[in-house]
Amino acid sequence: MSPTVRWVGVHNWKGEQRDAKEIYAQRGDEIWVDIINFKDWVNSLEKKPDHHEIRDLILYLDHIPLQGVSPIYSHGPYLYYTEASIPYTVTTVGFSLVRNDKSKEGWSHLLNQPVFNRKVIVSVGFPNGEEIPSELKPDDKGSKELDQQFYLTVIPPFRTAFGLIVILGALIAFLALARYTHIIRDAAAPRRPDGQRPYSLARGQMAFWFFLVIASYFFLWIVTGDMDTLNASVLGLIGISAGTALGSAFVDAAKPVPAGSSGNQPIVDVTRPHLEVLAELTQLRADTQKELEALQKGRTLISPSNKQALDDNERQQNEVRERLANYRWQSAYFAWPTWKGVMYDLLAESNLISFHRFQIFIWTLILGIMFVANVYNELAMPEFSATLLGLLGISAGTYVGFKLPETKAQ
Repeated sequence: MSPTVRWVGVHNWKGEQRDAKEIYAQRGDEIWVDIINFKDWVNSLEKKPDHHEIRDLILYLDHIPLQGVSPIYSHGPYLYYTEASIPYTVTTVGFSLVRNDKSKEGWSHLLNQPVFNRKVIVSVGFPNGEEIPSELKPDDKGSKELDQQFYLTVIPPFRTAFGLIVILGALIAFLALARYTHIIRDAAAPRRPDGQRPYSLARGQMAFWFFLVIASYFFLWIVTGDMDTLNASVLGLIGISAGTALGSAFVDAAKPVPAGSSGNQPIVDVTRPHLEVLAELTQLRADTQKELEALQKGRTLISPSNKQALDDNERQQNEVRERLANYRWQSAYFAWPTWKGVMYDLLAESNLISFHRFQIFIWTLILGIMFVANVYNELAMPEFSATLLGLLGISAGTYVGFKLPETKAQ
């Protein structure tokens, strides 16, 4: 019988699993493997290492040597016979699936791009790369039916579920606070047509990085077990977002309260459903348009020599035109879906889309996508260069700087 790794078992908090068609184990569990004819395999090696005993073995998963994952016990060898009375030996060797300094590199290859359970090849060998052939490998189409399959649980379901409940609970609470309080609203800005203050881009960016870093930190802990995953780039991102929000708050605090701080609120009840508000605003627009047409028609009946009457008519028309423009803007706002109103809050200033706001929004979005991709593919917080962080800092500084002229103008 050829030397091979034939069977695997696992011991964890659920107890022992042996002689099962499918075996599941995760980091921290204890597994054991049955090695057939270990001595025959050692004697067949062309490059036999100096130390080639059972205690010198290490665990291999998907042909990746886990340096430092050495036997914690061994039993045997025990002599058995095949049905054809051919003798063979079985040696049982136990390993603890630990991720230590020596095995980190190997684990990184196994765990990156994580899924809940990953089918892997289980074998053992020596640190020099010599590996015993294994029958515990993925069953390809056309191959014979294998006795056993081994699955490495990369994302433990119970810890993941608990963490998701905490993070999603915090996110839901934050979204509720964002909707009904000023937690990320610009308290110094004029009110929107619906009576609320607009969302602040700087505070929204700070919240974005906070939740992204928290979720990534928990994800890395779940998959790798590491608690020291934050780096200088993460601190830089959080610092830039906090500095942007703080700088924006200082600039806003220096602004006097504008006369139009009400934001030209409609005279309708905005607490009702948007469709009802929109219908009433549409009627107001129609009535106001008729009022403007009546003033324009009345102007034709005023004598050209009556300058006072002409000036009064012009002033009244201007007031009606302003009301009509407000009703048009308010009607458009209440016709928008919710997401469009939020985007307008983030990108617009004084009812105009601003490029400096668009710039910092796009940079934040791009870096966020890169951040998530790096965490998933590399199982590490990304290392952004000083140049890239400097570019984000320039965008943030531009955003704060464009607020200064408005302060002086008021």
